[in-house]
Amino acid sequence: MIIDKLDKEILREIQKDGRLQLSKLAEILNRPRTTVATRLARLEGDKVITSYRAVIDPLRVGFTLLAFVLISVRRSAPSGGKSAQVLLVEKILKDSDTDPKLPWIEEAYVITGHYDILLKVWAKDLRQLSYFLINYLPTHPDIAQTETMLVLELVSDWRDRLLPIDKVLPD
Repeated sequence: MIIDKLDKEILREIQKDGRLQLSKLAEILNRPRTTVATRLARLEGDKVITSYRAVIDPLRVGFTLLAFVLISVRRSAPSGGKSAQVLLVEKILKDSDTDPKLPWIEEAYVITGHYDILLKVWAKDLRQLSYFLINYLPTHPDIAQTETMLVLELVSDWRDRLLPIDKVLPD
């Protein structure tokens, strides 16, 4: 896929405001509406743009505690083409989404190093995070060790930052 100057301009503007109307975007870019619509459709079709959605601030809706949880997993053979790490993360995410006693897992990664999994966890309070760490996680026999880091101050996260289009895509 070739990304040119117009594509970059479109990506830059819609990152700022995903609800920007097509006519307004065309006006900002000083291009015909049909040209911008065609380019936008191509960027969506090529999965450069993966979705449009509302971004909700967890702090404003009652999640007052942010933590990163590192998990070390006991080694076992893959099942159904998925590693033990991926299967465990999928289970934790599913439970987190359906059990009101559990905190919300915003992000989950299988990583390298001493630990195998990194979770970005938003909890309503210390009691909810404690329940997750002390009562819930130990129910998974594949978990060998965990380490939790509480965030004292959120300086910047993905909600504040735009992908630097000029840095990552060639002309």
